[in-house]
Amino acid sequence: MKKYLATLIGAMLTLASLSTRVLAEVRIGVGVNGPISAATENDIENLVGELPNVKEVPIQPPGGLDACVKRFVAGEQDDRLDAVIIVSLPADSFHTEKSEHEARFTGTYEIWTLNLTTLAEDRHRFTFTESEPIVGAAAAILSIPAQMFVERATGKKLLSSSAWQAYEAVQSRVEGKLVAATKLYLQNAPIRDTSALVPLQTAQALLDRGDGETAMAVFKSIGLQNPEVQRMIAAAQAQIKRAQSQSLLGKTLGSMDAGNVAHARTSLAEYADNPTAEASRASALSATLAIPPDEHRAERAYNLELSRDVPGLDHSAFVVMVKQMFAEETGSTPVEIIMTNKDLTIVDKEAPAGLKANLEGFASAMGKSARMMSLKCACDATSVLTGSSVGEALLRARFSPNSTRPQVGLP
Repeated sequence: MKKYLATLIGAMLTLASLSTRVLAEVRIGVGVNGPISAATENDIENLVGELPNVKEVPIQPPGGLDACVKRFVAGEQDDRLDAVIIVSLPADSFHTEKSEHEARFTGTYEIWTLNLTTLAEDRHRFTFTESEPIVGAAAAILSIPAQMFVERATGKKLLSSSAWQAYEAVQSRVEGKLVAATKLYLQNAPIRDTSALVPLQTAQALLDRGDGETAMAVFKSIGLQNPEVQRMIAAAQAQIKRAQSQSLLGKTLGSMDAGNVAHARTSLAEYADNPTAEASRASALSATLAIPPDEHRAERAYNLELSRDVPGLDHSAFVVMVKQMFAEETGSTPVEIIMTNKDLTIVDKEAPAGLKANLEGFASAMGKSARMMSLKCACDATSVLTGSSVGEALLRARFSPNSTRPQVGLP
């Protein structure tokens, strides 16, 4: 009996040890964007590594959700991760203000996490402030931020030693706040619940978003001869074709909302030819687009069509719609569309310059994007224009279900 108990206990301890090792293999990639010092980057990596059963992996952020999936799920085996956390500080969010006796620094950091199995995202932004007394030559720190970013990016020395030391003191305090805020965020962050990567679940989540292209990249990385992959691909054929038709529908709606009827009719014809297109929807859209855009009733007809079709668009089709409308209105194509439950962020690197040349077009596009988001969520919605994924808001628009016109203005 004693021998049996000893054997049983030994087996339990072995299983517990194996379980711990398996859990400890959860790999979270940690990267930074912007002028964040190597020391602070290392501090953030250590904070992530201190989470239970987590192994932190330093990474160079490849881009947004699709880029992360293609590299860390569908890419090389050695690059596989279970989740990523990216901390960003865009250069254009860092500002200084001068009073009589001090310089005040403000900026915005963002922490973005992505579970690579479920594709659940979390974004947390916080604004920091810091100040430095202006005494004699220390006033030179007012011109330092832009020069400091160039130095860190190029390695070229642009600042005097005294000015550099003054700024380094401020930067050290600012980055100390970043580390403290990251530590506080990680206490209850969703990324704590990360489990081992399941690529098949990733592929299904992509299909549910309407992203058949990236889903196929994941399938190929698993192996197209894998029986489960073959089963999922067979089952998803209708879903993939529907995603394609949804994308064409989104493109049609985007052009229509921007008033480009010719483009809308071209996209509608492609949609109607898709085997998964809804004939009744194509017919209704065709009738709406037959109304000359300069007629008074056209706007009401377009709005009615949007209210019918936008709520049913999948994630990818909605993004296509917003990008198409935005490009038609402004002449500039966003590099990224970030959606939450009721908010939209449009990232356009050309926006800072574009606003000076075409403020009316950008304002119109932002108002329409807020209305689209409100139709999608059936709630009060906000749309924000930025020049980078965590940059300062350049324009902000709001729309609610009971509104007749969006509210658009400076942040």
